[in-house]
Amino acid sequence: MNTLKKIKVLILIGMLGVMLNCNRDEDSVLQKFLGEYTVNDSCGFSTTTYTMNIKEKDENQNELYLDNFGGYGATIVAKVSNDNPDKLTIDSYADNLHIVGEGTINNERTQIVFTYDTSNNGMSVHCSSMAKK
Repeated sequence: MNTLKKIKVLILIGMLGVMLNCNRDEDSVLQKFLGEYTVNDSCGFSTTTYTMNIKEKDENQNELYLDNFGGYGATIVAKVSNDNPDKLTIDSYADNLHIVGEGTINNERTQIVFTYDTSNNGMSVHCSSMAKK
């Protein structure tokens, strides 16, 4: 009986080790943001719908690429907040536009709400977006 208990304990330790290694990628604060989103964007008096892809840029710096953010076709960089891992901060330049704002992902990890300002040559526009996976 004693040998059987030892075998059970070793099997449980092995299974625990396998489970911990399998979840390693999910520990990344970036993982929940990655994917393709359909975005409804409202800037000033105009509204636009477009597709945006979010990809990892640098896990060590908590940085992401937002491809086609704002529907401009450009790629900008966003950073996951250290204070709130469900929040992205944006302070980036793309196609002569300075974009500053933030986005917050919901608990289900299916949508991000963005608020941001774009400025170019002294002109500034406030925007808000709903991005859905």
